Amino acid sequence: MSRRATLLLVAALVLVVAVWAIGYRGGDEAGPGEREAGRVAVETRPAERRSIDDIREFSGTLEASATLTVAPKIGGQIASIAADIGDDVESGDTLIRLDDEEYRQALAEAEAQLEVAQAQYEQARSDARTAERTLARVRSLNDKGIAATAELDSAEAEASNARATATVARANIAQARAQVQTARIRLGYTEIRAQWPDDERPRQIGERMVEPGDTVAANTPLLRIVAVRPLTAVIQVPEALYPTLAVGQPAQLRIAGAETAAFDAEIARIAPVFDPETRRARVELTVPNAQGRLAPGMFVQVGLVAQRLTSALVVPRAALVRRGGDTGVFVVDSAAGVAHFVPVDVAFTQGDQAALRAPDTLEGPLVTLGQAQLEDGIEVAVDDDAARTTASERDGA
Repeated sequence: MSRRATLLLVAALVLVVAVWAIGYRGGDEAGPGEREAGRVAVETRPAERRSIDDIREFSGTLEASATLTVAPKIGGQIASIAADIGDDVESGDTLIRLDDEEYRQALAEAEAQLEVAQAQYEQARSDARTAERTLARVRSLNDKGIAATAELDSAEAEASNARATATVARANIAQARAQVQTARIRLGYTEIRAQWPDDERPRQIGERMVEPGDTVAANTPLLRIVAVRPLTAVIQVPEALYPTLAVGQPAQLRIAGAETAAFDAEIARIAPVFDPETRRARVELTVPNAQGRLAPGMFVQVGLVAQRLTSALVVPRAALVRRGGDTGVFVVDSAAGVAHFVPVDVAFTQGDQAALRAPDTLEGPLVTLGQAQLEDGIEVAVDDDAARTTASERDGA
């Protein structure tokens, strides 16, 4: 072997020994990765103490709080329509006019008949007075023996007939006046008005069924008027929730499919009977709808508070796990770096939160990710970056 090759071999051996020596000395000081070896990486979130509601949602439908169908009391041709769909109307407003020529003519005829009846009555009264005077004269002559008894009888009959004729004429006047009043009423029916009792709030035209020029019969639907402030939400509730409900109880309502835009509501009526087929009871809620953003016929989701806890221990729903048939959470002992399983009694869940009945406190953050690999007493490595990100997102929300 040449001298050059020998030198190269010696140099290589020295290098190997040096690398081994460095590695041996460093073995006593483990790096961060080696220190975490054997620990389960987890993410954590703290428990909170706060008020929380158990809100149960039910599908329902909005209805008008009042509906009025406008129909004529008489038949006729529509001359004009003063309101259309969506218009606000108040009680007493004229909505539709019928052609009134025929009814005006009927009123004029009735008034003429009244004048005739009055003239006939005056004539009958005059005849009756004449007959009474004749009777008085004949009776005086008969008392003196001048007029015969037959003449007296005839005068009495004439007077009686005159009085009867005057009575009939007076009755004809009353009948003619009634006919005039009827004609005036029927003429008034040509103006079709909005009318509802004990409510000064305006309502809206929900539907129009006719056009000017249409000829309609009596009681034909012309317009439909609805009260939309407030509205009525109708839902069906099961037996389990029924005992918790009360008139005046507040609720939240949102349009079906919408994630936001909640509206206030309040229970107005609770049916005292259940449907034997569905085993549910009808519940009606009043929805103020002050801004008019809701309308009858909409499908809605109504949230009712089934239970309210004012100072509950609330944990992330993601922290709940099952171990040995028990529901619980893993609580991290930060000082020891160990997770302990703590059984819990869940009152209810709401969204991504769970309210607990027991225990009253939980000492330490709760594992929300990584529980699948955990058992009681296992060492854990908390992902601080993930925990900080989660806390920041929660604070921002």
